[in-house]
Amino acid sequence: MRAVYVKGKWLAAAAAFLLPLAACAPPNQGQNVASVQSPTPSPSPTPTTPFATSGPGFHVGEVGINYTSVSFTADGGVKPYHWTVTAGVLPPGLSLSDDGTVSGEPTTAGKYGFTIQAADSGDSKATIPGVIDVAPPLNASLLPPCAKYCVVELGCVNVCGIFGALSGGVAPYTYRVTAGQLPAGTRLSTLSLTGTFTGLTGYLQFSVQVTDALGATSTVSPTFWMYPHITLKGGTCQSTRLSPGKCTVGLAYSGGTPGQQVTLAPTSWTGDLKCGSVAAIPCPQPSFAVSYGPGQATVTLTYQANYPFTFGTLAVRLTSSDPCGAGASCGADASITVAG
Repeated sequence: MRAVYVKGKWLAAAAAFLLPLAACAPPNQGQNVASVQSPTPSPSPTPTTPFATSGPGFHVGEVGINYTSVSFTADGGVKPYHWTVTAGVLPPGLSLSDDGTVSGEPTTAGKYGFTIQAADSGDSKATIPGVIDVAPPLNASLLPPCAKYCVVELGCVNVCGIFGALSGGVAPYTYRVTAGQLPAGTRLSTLSLTGTFTGLTGYLQFSVQVTDALGATSTVSPTFWMYPHITLKGGTCQSTRLSPGKCTVGLAYSGGTPGQQVTLAPTSWTGDLKCGSVAAIPCPQPSFAVSYGPGQATVTLTYQANYPFTFGTLAVRLTSSDPCGAGASCGADASITVAG
């Protein structure tokens, strides 16, 4: 082994050469070496298409009737989506689900305005304005004159042909008879009967069901009491020794509805050719007066001056307080024969 003199000392040459070799030797093959990298944040989701919403418009609702659901959809943006009502209110009984569907059963009538917002999981938002009208519940009811029964007179289109009223619901409406039968001579038109009441006297009841556009139904059952048509009997009027220059006759009437008020009035006069002393001339029309009693109208005719004996035919009409139709009253005609 060689020795090397360094700074006054002898060193072994082999050792001097080993030190630099050890310092430059590569690491052992099986040794693990850690690799350290700087942390990098995960990127935010990036939408591939713009965020947008779509769906049908809102429709009318009705209290107590299930509201046909309205569903909205969203596309694009970043899922999942979130749906909220951001302004106004939905009608009581309706709600907005997590998937953007409005459904339920309205409980309160009215007009409700609101705004629905759809938002994605990024920062995109879209709004949908809406208005829902909620109608009151459908209700068919009898008119006050028909609360007990509808009074009508055969041969007339009485005011009680209109027997009911309708409120609430959603038009259009349909009407159908579900029980009983209509009075003879009539047909159903909404909550009224049209035509002329014919057939027999007496009463009958029937039921009419009303259905609205949303399927709600309401039923009303009127009873019609039909009385015979009013009649008036004619008569003969003749003066007597005790009442010269005038005559009196009673005309009986019957039928019509209970409690009616009647009025009798002349409608025409046909004078006989018996009132001329020299030549035949028609007798002039006498003056007319009437008084009323139960079932009878008493008529007094006063002849014109200088005609103590009068001959002819006076046509009269009895009119009752019952309406027979628009602008017309129930009535009956008869004639009075004036015989001197």
